[in-house]
Amino acid sequence: PDGGFWGWVAVFGCFMGNVIGDGVMYSFGIFMPKFKEHFHCGSGEIATVNAIQMGVTFASGPLASFLTNHLGWRLTTVIGSVLAAAGFALSAVAPNVIFLYLSAGVLIGLGLGIIYLPRLDCITQYFDKKRPFVTGVAICGSGIGTFIFAPLTEWLLEYTDWQMALIILSGICLLNCGFGLLFKPLPTYQERDKDVCETMLDPDEDEKDKAGDKDTFNEMLLLLRNWVFMMFAISNFLTSLGYPIPYTFVPDNGREIGLSSSQGSFLVGLIGISNTLARLLLGIASQRLHRLYLYNTCLVICGLAMALTNYFQPISAALFGYDCTEFLLSPTASQAINSTVSLFSTLDANTTSNLLPPPWACDPYVGQLMYATLYGVTSAAYVLLTTLVLADLLGADKFTNAFGLLLLFQGVATFIGPPIVGFMFDAFGSYNSGFILMGSMISLSGLMLYPVPCMQTMLASKETQPEEMELLEEAS
Repeated sequence: PDGGFWGWVAVFGCFMGNVIGDGVMYSFGIFMPKFKEHFHCGSGEIATVNAIQMGVTFASGPLASFLTNHLGWRLTTVIGSVLAAAGFALSAVAPNVIFLYLSAGVLIGLGLGIIYLPRLDCITQYFDKKRPFVTGVAICGSGIGTFIFAPLTEWLLEYTDWQMALIILSGICLLNCGFGLLFKPLPTYQERDKDVCETMLDPDEDEKDKAGDKDTFNEMLLLLRNWVFMMFAISNFLTSLGYPIPYTFVPDNGREIGLSSSQGSFLVGLIGISNTLARLLLGIASQRLHRLYLYNTCLVICGLAMALTNYFQPISAALFGYDCTEFLLSPTASQAINSTVSLFSTLDANTTSNLLPPPWACDPYVGQLMYATLYGVTSAAYVLLTTLVLADLLGADKFTNAFGLLLLFQGVATFIGPPIVGFMFDAFGSYNSGFILMGSMISLSGLMLYPVPCMQTMLASKETQPEEMELLEEAS
């Protein structure tokens, strides 16, 4: 059968690797308020930790590829898992933020980046006809992991301290070593025999490999002059500026508008699970609808959702005719509401008639639930459809090099986005301006790609016109 027993075992290992790896990375922003309080620093400095972590995870792809080719799936996964676990453990004893940049940023990011490639490469090698299905199943572990680890991290912070929580997460990361051992290597004798024969028949194999590397470099240079690729790369750069923002700042923003820490962590988990479900639906829709337009539309809505993060509640109240002034007098409105509810058991009905809880449209938490769900659903297009749209625009023959360059754009943007929002909070005392800026970038990334099909058609028609004129002249 396609995959066989060890193939399906590898799918389970890959799924669990995504649950742990992506779960701990996308939930790491829950530590942000604790780090700010302990190290007495602003959001910009702490957000840089998350930016380095995600940026290094993206940028470590070439190293992961090298290790996988030379050491195999199992050993590469073990090395990455140990590095990530060491990063969490060392972060627990960090004396300052600079140390966190190295431990929580570089070391955790490097470990999580190294283990990402071998697990996906493994199931790709084991399966052929069922490859799209098993890849989708494995990738769903990412959203499920976020849904699990966000409340788990909050629970650890509530019943222990942030240092012990990091130690426990370090131990959980080591579990990936066990899941990595499920990636049984495929038999390689046939490939080795083939390589030996090719080497004997062609002694100039090394020169051909060098020529191939040169061709790859030249093709990448040509891609940088390809207007379609550059438009898509710039669009992807703008999207990547804003994509990590919710995972980094939603918990701290929740605290700023009066939500509890458990509510903030639940919002992160909600983004993860809604993103997972949306990937399944978008995968079906992409088979029936124009993929580029579907991708663009989701990004525009996603950006609008981010820009309106803290405005969903006021907009809902205005639409349904509620006056929430008396319920939203301070940023600690939720705590006041909870205190009011607790008084019901001690005060009589006449006394409490004016202390009723606010309607749903006046609850900031409801507005954040709307935002988290909408962002989780629409941002799934960025994760799922990027590779499909890229292949549609440039063709399968250019996809490998184009995607490699695209990861570079994504990595650079991931380094830049979170610190900008963090420093804007430090300057203005609110996340609103940062969310509006990054939301605008995401919406712009979708809007700028709408004209691409029309431009391709126009350029193609201009290229065919001279040929048609030559044919007419020859005919006459």
